[in-house]
Amino acid sequence: MNIINRSLRRAAALAFLLTLAAGFSANAFAAGPYTNKVIYSGQGLTADGFGGYDLNLEICGVANGAEVDGPYLLWVLTATGANNADVTGPWGTAAMTKFGAGTFKYVSGWYPPATLPGNVWATYDGRNKNAQLTISHGCRPFTTQGAWCSPGFWKNALKVTTVPNAWTLIDVPPDFPTPDSYFNDTVVPDFYANPFAPAPGPTLLTVLNNPSIGPAAPPLDLTAFNATGAYLTDNIPGYQFDITLLGDDDSDTCPIDHFGNYKNPQ
Repeated sequence: MNIINRSLRRAAALAFLLTLAAGFSANAFAAGPYTNKVIYSGQGLTADGFGGYDLNLEICGVANGAEVDGPYLLWVLTATGANNADVTGPWGTAAMTKFGAGTFKYVSGWYPPATLPGNVWATYDGRNKNAQLTISHGCRPFTTQGAWCSPGFWKNALKVTTVPNAWTLIDVPPDFPTPDSYFNDTVVPDFYANPFAPAPGPTLLTVLNNPSIGPAAPPLDLTAFNATGAYLTDNIPGYQFDITLLGDDDSDTCPIDHFGNYKNPQ
């Protein structure tokens, strides 16, 4: 009888352990919720001046280093000591994949950036740390026939120091525009006078860093800031600046990414 009792007890213990292991296995793939929470507040985006946002880094196409082909956003949570995390947004709640110590990633589809701050959050286990949820990079859709790449796009593209990039794509004859080109020599000849005379006026980089710079009556009713974005867009091979797209905050009007990769129209 003792042998039978011992066998029964062992069988019960084994069943309990198997049930516990199954629970752990299921929880490993479950999407929270976890105790700690961090709300997305706009990291990885730059205001474009029209009520929308530009990506701080745009990479399009798997062949070019993107996570997926087509439009997407790569979300990254940094939460030191955490082992599990999920992220909630317009797509619902999804488990994040762990990469290294306290770093989690999730690839979502494209959503208008202006709708995301305050409406996306991540939860994670472990201790409550100074966690951060950011958009590392992504790829905007391109849905128009004309083109408009904002001044913010061109400024952010300067963060790409490798070749090729968006600036090397447009560095073609007859203008060969670079960040160090002068506004007077490229965008609008002899437009700037005092207080820059007798100097040749500001460079394109200076204008991109100073949205309010310039006279009060710019050409085509564009500020120097927007005129520079229009001029650089017009130099993308195969495309022309479309003034009807100026101020579009849908983030779907630029046919290239920061590395100069062309997007497939959606």
